[in-house]
Amino acid sequence: LESRASVELLEATTVWKQGSTARLQCTIKGSPELHTTWFFNNSDLSAGGRYDLSLKNGVAILEIQDVILTDSGNYTCEILNESGCESCSTKVTVKEPPSFRKELVPVEAVRGTIAVLDCEISGSAPFEVAWKKNRKCLFTDKKYRIMSFVNSVATLEICHISVHDSGKYFCEARNEAGTQSCTVKLEVKGCLICLVISEPPVLVEELTSLEVVKGSTAVFACKVAGSALFKVTWLKNKKLIKSSPKYWISTDGQNVGLEIQDCEPEDVGTYQCVVNNEVGSCTGFAALSLKG
Repeated sequence: LESRASVELLEATTVWKQGSTARLQCTIKGSPELHTTWFFNNSDLSAGGRYDLSLKNGVAILEIQDVILTDSGNYTCEILNESGCESCSTKVTVKEPPSFRKELVPVEAVRGTIAVLDCEISGSAPFEVAWKKNRKCLFTDKKYRIMSFVNSVATLEICHISVHDSGKYFCEARNEAGTQSCTVKLEVKGCLICLVISEPPVLVEELTSLEVVKGSTAVFACKVAGSALFKVTWLKNKKLIKSSPKYWISTDGQNVGLEIQDCEPEDVGTYQCVVNNEVGSCTGFAALSLKG
């Protein structure tokens, strides 16, 4: 008897980060031959260009490189065999993560006066904006005035500047696509206060998806810019990877790598590299698949 085609449902809604590599996948079942078609806003998608379509080990995968805002819409995976047809859909929204069009800049202020920190944020609204000193959240009071977020500009006023105001000040912007921070370090020098910029990490060379032969070694690598020191975390399908004979994790200055030894079918999935420093974080994604 023919087994009717079936497909595991996608999440009802999904948010993608602009510029990232996005991946949709669903598990399918049924008697061969199974035919899979992906649709975007009811138009069928073909492999090539930014699109990579595959069907391996019962998993249908759509991968889109360099996601842009116009990739927002409805995606459907349709599976067909001689016994019938099934499909599942998800609504995707592409959002631009926060970035700083104008970052915090060095300023000088005389003791007893007011220091004003401001920065301009771009990306997909709405944003949640928070100000912190030495990682502790600040609130409007006699010392600090957090101004309303107007025309994409976030402003913090520090009143009655004194030696006790020394420390690192952060502006953190968050939306559904990610979080970004910028910072200045406040130091008292004589009767002046100087603010020095630190940079959050940024991936200057992204991770690349790999297809390798069973039993071989897969090597993911990326390059990071920003202010050291970096903390690097690797995940597979959102689960933490720890250094072991199976996984070799390396960090050499700006170069970050993960080697996966003796690749097997259970190593197939989505790998994630998260890089943090004291002022922000960045994330890269890539898929691993086996040939044949």
